[in-house]
Parts: sequence; C-alpha cells; structure tokens
Amino acid sequence: MPDFGKYQPYTWIKDRDMMKRIAAFLLVILLSLSNWGAVSAQADPVENKAKVLYDLGLLKGTGNGFSMESMEMDRNATRAEICVSIVRMLGKEEKAEYQANAHPFPDVPLWASNAVGWLYENYLVNGMSESYFGAQDIATVTQFATMLLRVLGYEDGAGDFAYASAVPFAKEKGLLDGEIETHWELQRRDMIAMCYNALRLPIQNSHRMLIEKLCDEGAADRALANELGIMKKPSLSEAFPDVPEILGTISATRQSDVVCIHFDQMAEHYGLRIFMRESENGVMTEIKPDGTPGFQKGPIRYQNGGSAGFVSDLYIHGLSNHAYSFIVLKTSSEGVIYEMLGKSAVAQLQEG
Repeated sequence: MPDFGKYQPYTWIKDRDMMKRIAAFLLVILLSLSNWGAVSAQADPVENKAKVLYDLGLLKGTGNGFSMESMEMDRNATRAEICVSIVRMLGKEEKAEYQANAHPFPDVPLWASNAVGWLYENYLVNGMSESYFGAQDIATVTQFATMLLRVLGYEDGAGDFAYASAVPFAKEKGLLDGEIETHWELQRRDMIAMCYNALRLPIQNSHRMLIEKLCDEGAADRALANELGIMKKPSLSEAFPDVPEILGTISATRQSDVVCIHFDQMAEHYGLRIFMRESENGVMTEIKPDGTPGFQKGPIRYQNGGSAGFVSDLYIHGLSNHAYSFIVLKTSSEGVIYEMLGKSAVAQLQEG
C-alpha cells in the first residue's frame, strides 16, 4: 500500500475537488464557445431578407444561384443597379424589355436601359440632369428611398414628401432603420433591406401591402410568399397611415347576431366604409352594405336644419363569433374609393 504521508490524502482530495472545478470551468468555456460558434454561424438578418427576395424571384445576384458572394452585400450600388433591382422587385423585367421605353440619357448602359426607360416612363426615376442619368455614379440612400416611396404611391411632386427629407420620411413609414438613415452612399445590403421592407408596407391610402399587389399581378407566388413569412398583414391603423382621424372613437358590441359600431360623435353618413380584421388569421376585408357579412346604417338625423345626414350607429350582420378589429373610413364616394377623407380610431370586438 503506498505511503501518502501525513498530509497527502487531504491534499489529493483537495486536488480532486479542484480538478472538478477546473473541469466544470472548462466545460462552461467550451459550451460558451460552442454557443458563440452557433450564433456566429447564424445568417445575417439581411442575408435572410436577400434569400426571401431571391426565392420569390424578385432579386438576383451576380452569379448562378444564391450565395453571399453573388449578393455582394458590402459593395456600394450604382444608380443603374438600383433601377434594375426595383424593376425586378416589381416583376416588370419582361414588360420593360418588351416596351423598351425611350429615355434621354446616353450614359445608361445597354443592360440597364430598359429598366431606366420603364421607370422614367412611369415617373419613378429622374436623371441628374435632362440628359445625364449618372448610371455609374454611386447611388445615395436618399435617391433610393425616394424611388421606393414613389413605388408605394407617395408623390414628392404632389407634396407627400420632399426629396430633401425623403430619408426621415422613409424611416417614419418603416422603409429603413436608424442605421441606414446614417448612411449617405447606398450599400447593396441597404438596398436589399429596403426592398424587403417596402414589400411589407401598405401602399399609400390602401389596406394592401406591396407584396399583395405583386401577388395579385402574378409577379410573385402568394403561397410561397406566405410560406416565407413576408405576407404579414398590417394592422388596421397601419393600413391607412396618412388618413386624418376625424371620426373620433368608435366601440364595437355584439347584440345577439348583430354587431353594433357606435360613434362617440355623430358622423356624416355619406361615404362611410367599414374595414374589418379577423384576429385569428389577420385577414383584412371591407364589409359591404349588401355583402355577407354586410352592414346597414342606423337612423339618419339632420342637424340644425342642414342638408347632410348624420348617424351614430352602424349595424353589421352575418359575423361569426370570433374576435375582430374595426375601423370606419369617410370617403368621397359610396362606390369606388376615390379619396379617403377621414378615419375613426380602431375598435376591438372580443370573441363570443
């Protein structure tokens, strides 16, 4: 039997405990390194957006197939490139090639000419001068934000926004974030992120997102867009962001098989429209007066001898017992929506 001496057994036990602690410490380090490696291996969020756009056929790289190398994320984008990217994102490549719209810019290369021509014809892009486009110039965030805002229905010429304030206006609408806002030159990663964001934004004064419009036009596959998670529906308040809230607060209550929308102030009855969003699936629809579900107006009252009639209640019939949110719009017509004059606050109706 070995002779450990007087203190060796105790020392050995202490050393054994110490080794356990060291082993545990090393295990923690290894796990930490493993987790760090897993996090480092995760895709760049912009790469994820690029892959979604690529899978939908709305983005191409410089090579065959999808790869970070072909996306060239960290390279600055030229003005010619952003034109080609927007036309591709809108699914208008074939149309642009077929139409071959003329433009007054001899500096535009042949590979970008149809895209520039189509955008110029549709008032989505201008040159740096009447005869110089600046095709090979580095694009700026302001230029690209302006183009995408025009795609979404905002008109700088009509006063919706000013070119000089396009970037903060685009940030307010959710087109770009605080980091991109600080950039002057447009990197391709900024371009990709902004294209992705644009697809998920509602067209001005509409409850339709841009991606929904593209799916309706056949430029993107709806089932694939749903599968890729880009079809996230905007809330009712997000769907009509620029309409003034002049109809006040409304409430929604269920009375037997009828849902009553009550205004806290009388509303002029002509041109009232109701939009509904079902909480379970996020689908947004307009409730028509003669549809199923449909709505009818409460008693029309004429105030102070005026010719305009006012209502305080709208009644919706044919709704199932689910949770919904509602918004009422005041429009200029009882038929086709030409102009939205005002909206109410959003009212919630719980299930049951």
